[in-house]
Amino acid sequence: MRYTPHIVLFFVLALFAPSPSLAARQVINTSVSSQIAEAFGHVILDDFKETTGLGVNLHKFSSHIAINRLKNGFSELAAISTSLSPEDRKLGLVAIPICKDPMVVVAAKAIPVTNLTLDQVRQLFSGFITNWSEVGGPDLPVRVITPIKETGAFDNFERQAMGASLIRFDYEAAKSSAAVEAASYIPGAVTFATRSIVAKYSNIKTFTIDGVDPSSPDYPYAQTFSFVTRGEPSGVIREVINYAMSKEAREYMRIRGITPSIQ
Repeated sequence: MRYTPHIVLFFVLALFAPSPSLAARQVINTSVSSQIAEAFGHVILDDFKETTGLGVNLHKFSSHIAINRLKNGFSELAAISTSLSPEDRKLGLVAIPICKDPMVVVAAKAIPVTNLTLDQVRQLFSGFITNWSEVGGPDLPVRVITPIKETGAFDNFERQAMGASLIRFDYEAAKSSAAVEAASYIPGAVTFATRSIVAKYSNIKTFTIDGVDPSSPDYPYAQTFSFVTRGEPSGVIREVINYAMSKEAREYMRIRGITPSIQ
C-alpha cells in the first residue's frame, strides 16, 4: 500500500510539531532509530521548518547509538525501537511508548509459500532449512538477509521469535529497509522487518506465522517505538510528545498499519 506525500508529511508533523509560540523560539536535536525514520517516512526538513517554525536537527542511528547520544547530551529527544536497560533507567532516562509495529517475515513474491510455522521460521533463520522445497516452495536455496546485529530490529526479532536458536545469515544489511530491498531482488532471500517498512515494496510478500496474519490483534511479534527523554519531559519536549499522541496523529498511525499506544 502506498501513501501520498501529504499523509507522510502530516505524520512527520504529528511526531515533532509543538505549539507555534514554542516552535518560534526552539531548536530540538533528535536522535532517531533508522528503523523509525524509515517507518514514518523521510523527514523533509526544509518543508517541516517552513510549516512549523521549529528548527530540528534530525540524526538517524541505531537505537543503541540514539540512546548514547541522548545520555551524552548530543540530543534532547530520542526515538528508539528497543527497551531501556535498568542502567539507563537508573540514570534517569524515561521512555514514552508511541506505538507498536508488527515484526514480519518476508520474501519476494515469487515464493509461493503463504504460511510458516514458528518452528519453520526458526529453522530458516538458523540455517537448518536451506531450500524452499522443505517448506512447500520451489527447489531454490534459502538466502537469509538480516539487518546488522546492532539494530533494534535484530534484537527484537531474535528475542521474540528465535527462542534458543541463533540467527545465521548469508548477507547483512546496514538497516531494515536495505534488507527488505535486497530480499526483493535476491532469488530465495528471506528477511524480517516492521510491516510499515515492508508496505513500501510492491514485490515483497509477508508470511502468516502459525496461520496468524500480522494485521490480527493476536499476532504476537511487534516492536514498540518510544520517545526517550532525560528525566520527565517538560516544556517544548512535552509539547512534542503531547502532539504525537493527538487524535489526528493516532489516526495516521493506524493508516500506516501501526497501533498507537493510546487508543
